[in-house]
Amino acid sequence: MARKSPDRRGAARSFVVGGSFELPDLAGADVVDAVDEAEEHRLLLVDHDTADLRLTRDGVSLRRRARSGGTGEDDVDDAGWHLVVPRRGRWAGVQVDLPAEGDPLAPAPAELLDLLTATTRRAEVEPVLVLRVDRALHVLRDAAGAALASVALDEVAAVDPSAAAGAEDAVVLRRWRELHLGPPPGEAHLPRLRGVVARLRAAGARRPEGTAAERVLGRLASAPADVPRPGRVRASDPAGRLVRAHLATQVRALVAADVAVRRGEDDAVHQVRVAARRLRSGLRAFRPLLDRGWADDLRAELGWLAGELGRARDAEVLAARLEDDLAALPGPVAGAAREVVGPRVEQQAADGAEAALAALRGPRYALLLDQLVSAVALPALTPRAQRACADVLPPLVGAAWRRLEEDVRRLDAEDPRGDEAWHEARKRAKQVRYAAEAVRPALGSPAKRLGKQVARVTEVLGQHQDAAVAAEGLEEALRADPPPTPDAAFALGALWARQRQAVLQTRGDLLDLWPDVADRRHRRWTRG
Repeated sequence: MARKSPDRRGAARSFVVGGSFELPDLAGADVVDAVDEAEEHRLLLVDHDTADLRLTRDGVSLRRRARSGGTGEDDVDDAGWHLVVPRRGRWAGVQVDLPAEGDPLAPAPAELLDLLTATTRRAEVEPVLVLRVDRALHVLRDAAGAALASVALDEVAAVDPSAAAGAEDAVVLRRWRELHLGPPPGEAHLPRLRGVVARLRAAGARRPEGTAAERVLGRLASAPADVPRPGRVRASDPAGRLVRAHLATQVRALVAADVAVRRGEDDAVHQVRVAARRLRSGLRAFRPLLDRGWADDLRAELGWLAGELGRARDAEVLAARLEDDLAALPGPVAGAAREVVGPRVEQQAADGAEAALAALRGPRYALLLDQLVSAVALPALTPRAQRACADVLPPLVGAAWRRLEEDVRRLDAEDPRGDEAWHEARKRAKQVRYAAEAVRPALGSPAKRLGKQVARVTEVLGQHQDAAVAAEGLEEALRADPPPTPDAAFALGALWARQRQAVLQTRGDLLDLWPDVADRRHRRWTRG
């Protein structure tokens, strides 16, 4: 079962305590009236990761919990597999829980490992940390006897992961004691018990310094992720720093959307393609700062990825555009059209989803992920990248703008089927927009303003492309074998005409707004 990560407000509080620590009397603190006698539990917690701790360093937790004795209820230790992926950009953090039986050191399920492919990049995942926990669990109750919270005093032993699970003679690597103040068993939230926390601290409980992984596995567990969050970039910094920040931002976005695609979330395929296109555009705009062959090879692979995911996106576009148009047709005619279009769209969506997952699970994508991580760590920069952002970046955006300007100048609104030229202009506009957005961390408001102006162009040309794609899909339905019924053919023709009219309308819209977008005041800073 998958669920959103719990709200961190009112979440469990953890402390470390010394060997002589004793749980203080908590009755009378806040609304606590009584404290239950301890229930004893023996737990085994097994963290899985790659040898270089890629999951841990990226804030991801893959843990197997098992009960290995005690007197408490069976569900207290939440046995099973637990995968926690933190929030990534637009994607909310998720927790995936799966039941488990048998050997606690057994390999992680393929279902969970698949979700982590973009982080592990096919590296072997195995137990890296085994914690044997002897827990004394107390429940805090109010005057009515209702459970308010739980207090767990843990004796923790980190044992050799190569030993048999739970073996009493396993080599102990480190011991310590922990204290956890959390929700009552079976509940998700903890009330704010400031008085309880104050008494625990007065008795010697203190904030932990680092995680269990950091205590046992050392500095590697707290090292930066393979693709770390980019730091601040200033106009005076070398342009190469901005290139690295851009690559890191978009690779992180791609990895986040990858997980969402594998979980079947809405718009996830589109977001993988957006990240791939932003990376390609950045590599194109920053070409003078990069080794040409290196950048072009990476752009080619990103183009392959976007193409492999294109069918799924086309199905989304067709379904979205036709829904409103079908509703505007007479009932019987619309019904005939749905009988033709509906199965085609569903089949296209299914084929597209299958193709997308096949690409993400294939060896070429795995190699691309390695290339992207390497690109963030060590992009192939030219000496020009050592110059300040303020000197180097504006002309690069200006060059992208001039290419767009030239393409728009050649557009012909009267060409009845010249969709490809408008699509190429759209791609140019995206290059300018993405370039302006990429340099914004260093150049600030001027880049932001230009990006917003060009976004007006990409929005209109995006509608143009969506209408053109929808019209093409309708043409294919009209040419299908066996041919559609007369009513369905009429409806499909009417829908096709609406899409082609939308194409012409968006062409006029673009030419109307272009003079304002092209006003030099938006781009003086680009020196072009």
